[in-house]
Amino acid sequence: MKKILFITTVLAVLVSCSEDQLESDLENIVTDATISELAEESPEALLSTASSFDTGTINNMRTFDVAGTGGNHNDYGQKSIDVMMDIMSNDMLDSNNGWWYDDLYKYIGRTQESGTETNLIWDYYYEIIKGANQTITLIGELDESVLTADLSYVLSRSKVVRGLAYLELIQIYQKGQPAMSDPGVPLIDPTADLINGPGFGRLTVQDAYNQIEADLKDGYDGLEGFSRPDKTVINQNIAAGYLARFYLLSKDYTKAVQFAEIAKSEGALAADQLLDGFQFISNSEWLWGADINGDTSSLFASFFSQMQSYSPVQKAAGGVTPGYTGQLGHHRTVDVRLFNAVSPTDIRSNWFGPDNGLIDQPKPGQIYNYKFYDDTFFEADYVYMRVSEMYLIIAEAKAANGDDGGAAQELYELISTRDPNYTLSMNSGSSLMDEIRLHRRIELWGEGFGLLDMKRWNVGLVRDFEGTTHPNNPASFYNIPAGDARFTFQIPETEINLNDAITPADQNQ
Repeated sequence: MKKILFITTVLAVLVSCSEDQLESDLENIVTDATISELAEESPEALLSTASSFDTGTINNMRTFDVAGTGGNHNDYGQKSIDVMMDIMSNDMLDSNNGWWYDDLYKYIGRTQESGTETNLIWDYYYEIIKGANQTITLIGELDESVLTADLSYVLSRSKVVRGLAYLELIQIYQKGQPAMSDPGVPLIDPTADLINGPGFGRLTVQDAYNQIEADLKDGYDGLEGFSRPDKTVINQNIAAGYLARFYLLSKDYTKAVQFAEIAKSEGALAADQLLDGFQFISNSEWLWGADINGDTSSLFASFFSQMQSYSPVQKAAGGVTPGYTGQLGHHRTVDVRLFNAVSPTDIRSNWFGPDNGLIDQPKPGQIYNYKFYDDTFFEADYVYMRVSEMYLIIAEAKAANGDDGGAAQELYELISTRDPNYTLSMNSGSSLMDEIRLHRRIELWGEGFGLLDMKRWNVGLVRDFEGTTHPNNPASFYNIPAGDARFTFQIPETEINLNDAITPADQNQ
């Protein structure tokens, strides 16, 4: 069949093309023959068009209202979903029970009804997949004689983006300990007519895993030799980082170690940069992120607006920490058990603490977030991947493979840069694994792994315990046993109503 690419659906997100070029090159339906002709007659124009698609899709990961919620201030891309995954975990509290993430904290946002956060998550990732597919459709089947190295790099980056989007989706919409035959998520054929063609069904978890692995591996292989201009661009190391995440999920621990080792070579541990507010993409521990500035900031609909409880610079300059947390007191606070587990000699103990006297509308007993703060008016950068995660993947994967010595050494190499008093762990077996998991929870708090790790580890939610600081609200103050259906998001009701390949019988519990 002819591949049909409806270019007009992405004009709004293209950021690199001139207006004249958009009008002349992009406002028409493009077929295989047209693409081949363009590649032969003007490879520069095709590269410019493909690069614009690629850039637009990556930019959508940090852009306001990509999921089309109509202006909700929790619709600002990947970092909002990171908050969602953590607010449903054991380690983060919605201490004031209000505003944008309240439904997730109450486990309502996972349900299928219109307006819940499952709609935002689903629509956001499929928008990212659509953008990646547009690039893949544009250049994916060009003859090798016209597929230049630069076009191949664009194609490879798009495959990585599609793979990471499916990786996030399957973790959210599959059971925590799935059988490979369990329902997965729809996989969208990039050659399909999305306007008039049939819908796509859920397929299986195995089908999704196969697609993720193929996309990430193809992208990794295709990026060999590519030198990126800056950390906002995906290169082979970032593809390796997502492969490491995937293999940890799929329990191929040898490959998880292999690719995490490759990924971590792109960065360097730097304890002296751990207290910078996590706001600078120049931080040597960052592997990939978004460089936010005055033109790209989404202001109050942004990660730091929703997360920072205290900005030293902003508070000193204007007497207020800007955002929902700093101005309205809607703080994302830290579970007291996690706080108590951090050694006082560990530099990360500075990330969390009680009210320092400058918190807006503080609550008794709450442990506040000092890890994330912004010196500017919402121009702090966004982090998507850090080198420390790769150390933790290696440690966990080696422990799962029975290599306690290797796991303990990898953990030591990381934690000794955080805590000068940390010594090589003498733990083994489940005790060592518990130690690795604890440090993963501390290190990656607020970076989007909380709920996904709980599902992967088969851990329950525990908010009702002696000494708890979780709000005593019946809508959110409860425990949920490991493996419960509530850890898995439901497919949006609108998807079931509009997609002829998904019925109510396909719904998660």
